[in-house]
Amino acid sequence: MEKIGIINCFEVSQRCSGGGCTRAFHHRTGAFEAYDQEDEMISFVHCNGCGEESVQQVLNRAKEMKEAGVTAIHLSTCVRAKCPWYDQFMSELSKDFNVEGYSHGKKR
Repeated sequence: MEKIGIINCFEVSQRCSGGGCTRAFHHRTGAFEAYDQEDEMISFVHCNGCGEESVQQVLNRAKEMKEAGVTAIHLSTCVRAKCPWYDQFMSELSKDFNVEGYSHGKKR
């Protein structure tokens, strides 16, 4: 069973409730189509915003998620669309997790 965590964009989280991500998970659409019904979303966090320490801060969050049992991380669609560190996040997180680079909408 997969234990899923989502990391969304701090800036976007100021005006977004995360509804698109959670709906996609619960309805198994978008990036969640391949998951079984028994797979769980156990963590939903945001980055700490844009800055020089962004990558390390996300990796720190991911470490906490791993300690909580997360096996797969989805970077939210807003991270894919807006984050200058998206490629670094994908590369670094892929070392310890199954990583998907979006949550809802279309895969590129």
